Amino acid sequence: MNNYLEILKKNGKSFYWAGQLLPKKYLIRCAELYSFCRLLDDIADSKIKADNSSILKNILNLIKKDDYHKLKNYKINIPDYLKKSELAKAKIIDLMDGLIFDQKQVRIKNERELILYCYRVAGTVGVLMCIALDCKEKKSHDFAIDLGIAMQLTNILRDIKEDAELNRRYLPGNFVKNLTPKQIINISQNIKHKDHLIVQEAIKKILLLSDLYYKSGNAGLFFLKFQFKIVIAVASNIYRQIGVKLKNKSYNWYEGRIFTTIYEKFKITIKTILSISLFFKINSPKHKLSLHKHLKEIL
Repeated sequence: MNNYLEILKKNGKSFYWAGQLLPKKYLIRCAELYSFCRLLDDIADSKIKADNSSILKNILNLIKKDDYHKLKNYKINIPDYLKKSELAKAKIIDLMDGLIFDQKQVRIKNERELILYCYRVAGTVGVLMCIALDCKEKKSHDFAIDLGIAMQLTNILRDIKEDAELNRRYLPGNFVKNLTPKQIINISQNIKHKDHLIVQEAIKKILLLSDLYYKSGNAGLFFLKFQFKIVIAVASNIYRQIGVKLKNKSYNWYEGRIFTTIYEKFKITIKTILSISLFFKINSPKHKLSLHKHLKEIL
């Protein structure tokens, strides 16, 4: 139990910070979920590339067969509250598909592929979080997916250079004239590079896209208990701040990873609590179908 919390504290600082406002039962649940996803992610990103794909496919097959006890061979543990849910199983399978996709030569072609990828590796986790927080309202799932997509878009913008060094390009090819990861690395080392503006313009487009998904995701907080609204909103706003800081730095992505400071986290937390307490809308939101136009085949 404490190990799950330590993993969350070490690797998911924004979520751990916000999670301190949760009742202990739900903090542990969220830590279990985070740890499960983190361990899968570590396998996907392992530098021993020859085995990654086969290991992930083996794990996927075990999950499809409900053969959960054999997952211990990979040091993977699915939280008990997820094992009982067919919805959770379906979302975990979609998540695994996204991680297996990462084992190929990643060259996202367009916005459709970008949103589909973000759904698989993060939108799915939004739905799993609904289950962890005992949110029974099915209408919440579309909004939870959107919040996951928004946060993954932020993640992609934060890690442009690091992903390029792993021979991955999540910036859509039609946004960046099909620049290769190697070319992106070269651009990051020369701010006067002729294609520098191309990457900056792609970042602007993706930030605008993420704003649409953040707005929808935050509207979905309506379906959560008040205390849970606060926690998810704090985590969302802290993560969203990465994009805000990138914009304020004139989209200078090549300067390295952007983080939020303790002071910024504290300021965002107070502002979020006041905003949720005083101004949160009490009417049930209607989900914008256009946000899932790229997901029609799988939702």
